[in-house]
Amino acid sequence: MTALLPEFPMPREHPLDPPPQYRALSAERPVFQVRTPRGDTAWVVTRHEDVRAVLTHRAFSSDPRTPGFPTYVTGDVPPPAGFFMQADPPDHGRLRRTVTREFLINQMEALRPTMRRILDDLVDRMSADGRREADLVREFALPMAAMTICEILGVPFEDHVLFVTLTDTVLDRTSTPEQAVQAATELMGYFDRLVTAKEQRPSEDLFGRMVARSADGGLHHEELVGMAALLLLAGYDTMAQMIGIGTVTLFEHPDQLAELTQNPGLLPGAVEELLRYLSINHAGLPRAATEDVVVGGQQIRAGDGVLVMLNAANRDETVFENADSFDIHRVNTGKHLAFGHGFHKCVGATLARVELTEVFGGLFRRLPGLRPAKPLHELPFRHDMVLYGVRALPVTW
Repeated sequence: MTALLPEFPMPREHPLDPPPQYRALSAERPVFQVRTPRGDTAWVVTRHEDVRAVLTHRAFSSDPRTPGFPTYVTGDVPPPAGFFMQADPPDHGRLRRTVTREFLINQMEALRPTMRRILDDLVDRMSADGRREADLVREFALPMAAMTICEILGVPFEDHVLFVTLTDTVLDRTSTPEQAVQAATELMGYFDRLVTAKEQRPSEDLFGRMVARSADGGLHHEELVGMAALLLLAGYDTMAQMIGIGTVTLFEHPDQLAELTQNPGLLPGAVEELLRYLSINHAGLPRAATEDVVVGGQQIRAGDGVLVMLNAANRDETVFENADSFDIHRVNTGKHLAFGHGFHKCVGATLARVELTEVFGGLFRRLPGLRPAKPLHELPFRHDMVLYGVRALPVTW
């Protein structure tokens, strides 16, 4: 039977659009089954309504150790203690509550001056000595994301090459199981040393406060290590990819980019539309059913794997009119699911919104003539990574 199933992942036809097969297959059967590269079968959920249903149903486990969990995304790397993105209740809630207070709106808004300073420093370096060209990914998107999250969390920025390289190996779907396990082991070793240093020498950064509160939250050292890894990796890679591919998208819509530069008040809505339009998690959110459940009219059995496609849900024509069009004036963009939904919704969503508004406002303000140096079809995109993005973006100004 599995030989007849469509193979997953599916190819994109346009670098800024999800694979068209999602829509074609879901039109025939709202929830359909696929075969992953490892030979697993998994149900694929693409419709906005069904995605919301799965992400709020307690019968769908986020723990990779659950029978039937798709190995397509997680491979052979077990979730570390404290990695609450891959934990189920009650551990998920206990761990998540330790950090939610760190991402309140007023605290994130207070970070704007820090983000502006980092942005200005990076643009100054790019344009030093009369330079008028750069790779925006390598010289801006990656360091902007890394410097910001390192400063918030209390991580030495000089260590970023190490954790970036190891993270890419873990998240690259072409890595062998041995390579992924080795990189994950080295990565957790780094965070173990980082947390140990915070335990021995208290600090006023987020990690320092998290360690100080650990006794009240009943957290042990290994859980602190896993939470530190999750917060840094989630805050770094997601932002770096959104900055890079978000800039590509704005380049591809010059009229709307011109509107944004003339009217910064449009930035919050434009950021929401970028999040909806791009939805960089293109590998899917993996889940495993722990009991029989009906989703979109389809019976999913206990032990079945499920892949929840946020990028497809955010192009659902029943929710977003002309869903494949990028429109900074869209009125219902706030319904997007780019940060997930339900109890696993991204804890750093407010941080992401603040950072992206600062980036896209400040970048084009500082470099008003910024434009791509290569056409879209020549750019190298991250087709083999869990998080989609662009590997390099040559620009001039």
